[in-house]
Amino acid sequence: MPKHPVSAILAVLALVPAPALVLPIASAHAANALTAADTDKDGTLDKAEIDAAAGTEFDKLDKDKDGSLDKAEVGKRLSKADFAAADTDNDKTLTKAEYTAAADNAFTAADADKDGTVDAKELHSKAGRALSKLIK
Repeated sequence: MPKHPVSAILAVLALVPAPALVLPIASAHAANALTAADTDKDGTLDKAEIDAAAGTEFDKLDKDKDGSLDKAEVGKRLSKADFAAADTDNDKTLTKAEYTAAADNAFTAADADKDGTVDAKELHSKAGRALSKLIK
């Protein structure tokens, strides 16, 4: 084992598979999204909270304030295919309604038990992490 502390850390990290390093970051993001969007503080997100959080996130992302988001403004929140699916008028941008609809679709996918809410466990699923990218 290397004697230098940074070298030792890098040596250990080299042994850890990359997905194991990414998952805690994604999970932390999901937890932050739950905390930020859960306005009634019941530990779950409902459709109204998702719509409000997605609308707020849209406003933050709309840097040029033109009322739409292009692929660059959306960044990695949506894959190319998901962006195209959300772009219902095929104009290469997302309106607030299209962005919110994409968040609603992600909410439906994340609501595994179909109870109309997404809890912390559901938000940490693959679908939940996709939802968290759209609202925080």
